[in-house]
Amino acid sequence: MCCLSMKWLSVAVVLVVVGALNVDVAKGASAGGGKKKPVNICPPDSVQVGSPCVGKYEASVWETVDASLIDKIKDGTVTLADLTSAGAIQRGVSSDDYGLGCPDTGHGCKDVYAVSIPGVTPSRFITWFQAAAAARNSGTRLPTNAEWQVAALGTPDTVLPGPGPADCNTFSFGGPDLTGNRTNCFSDVGAFDMVGNVAEWVTNWGPVAGIMNLPNFSDDYFNCAGVQAVQALVRGGNFNAGANGRDAGPFSSECVAVMTGSGLVGFRIFR
Repeated sequence: MCCLSMKWLSVAVVLVVVGALNVDVAKGASAGGGKKKPVNICPPDSVQVGSPCVGKYEASVWETVDASLIDKIKDGTVTLADLTSAGAIQRGVSSDDYGLGCPDTGHGCKDVYAVSIPGVTPSRFITWFQAAAAARNSGTRLPTNAEWQVAALGTPDTVLPGPGPADCNTFSFGGPDLTGNRTNCFSDVGAFDMVGNVAEWVTNWGPVAGIMNLPNFSDDYFNCAGVQAVQALVRGGNFNAGANGRDAGPFSSECVAVMTGSGLVGFRIFR
């Protein structure tokens, strides 16, 4: 009888705890005028896309050996002030300056880290291997093609008469704008610059570059077609997409040789 009473007492305690948790969840769901919002499990540098977290901004690559700074990078909480005060050096701003310590093959790229912060020029002149290594070092990775696609949905695809200064950067022959500076250029989930600025590497390797318009739902010009080769997809287009913007958009894809360190190509981190 004693043991039976203790059993039901334990059940009652569990029910009370669960009930309290449900009340807390309900309170959280009703915040902001009763509209339910998903719990964001991402760090401050990211927004949630399903289960993964996508970098809010195109990646900038920083060289550092400062252990406390690296911890912040891996946590997704690092700021531009943190990086500059610790003496970190940004690579790939205006040239291929990753150096002998991080060659095009990615071998030995141990002291470069990819971060997602606003207000900086996205790093470019970077091969697929260097980008993958910098993301790896930060505890992140390149997105798959499908992950990139769903993160980009809703990003405006400006065409003629051309983008304005707050629209996606698809017609600026001088180079990419600062990350997050184009305040009208963000996706449904809140990721900036997924159209234009710099094209972005994704994990998928594929066929050689071809030109093929996607009928019915897109006027994006560059898409993959052709025979198999050592190439990888870059997505979204870049700042040099022409006056009509048809070389850039949320459905734009192009295959580029994985060893190409183009001034038109950068990347974005996923967690």
